[in-house]
Amino acid sequence: MTKHHSLIFLTGFSGSGKSTIGPLLANSLGYEFIDLDQRIEKHAGKTITRIFAESGEEHFRNLEHQTIEAVVEQNNLVISLGGGVLENDRAYDLIKESGTLVYLKSPSKTLARRLYNKTDRPLLKGKNGQKLSREEIEEKISTILSRREPRYESADITVHTDINRIGSTVEELTRKIERYVRKASSSTPD
Repeated sequence: MTKHHSLIFLTGFSGSGKSTIGPLLANSLGYEFIDLDQRIEKHAGKTITRIFAESGEEHFRNLEHQTIEAVVEQNNLVISLGGGVLENDRAYDLIKESGTLVYLKSPSKTLARRLYNKTDRPLLKGKNGQKLSREEIEEKISTILSRREPRYESADITVHTDINRIGSTVEELTRKIERYVRKASSSTPD
């Protein structure tokens, strides 16, 4: 399989800006935007939370991989990945060999602030489903980030999403992607 430079995969923790920045970036590049989790939910006819509850994580990861396999057959896409997809070795390898991986990075304190009032994230709840404090959420995020960070850091491009306004971040990302793709294309033998 050859690497498609017209496939841009956005990775990062929940709350890092993938769903906000993704459509804007796609528009800036003239690409289509796909949210992988939404695509899985649409095909499965149920929410990811329900898929996990009824069929387990392994089943969800298989659905996720099948969806990625279908997506990599296309071109000119910005794909927002679920925060944990890179923990799946098969999905990680497929993504790395198929397109450009972009890490939207934010510190755990920023992520906790952004996610504190979200009620649709099982991650943010305690063992009995209770709402956690901001400090408890930040601690949970830090623990998960420490596990995911090596894969996130292997991205081709990293952009911090806690520094600039969204428009500036999208402009910076567009420039970095265009530069990366030009450089990668010129170093690829015919």
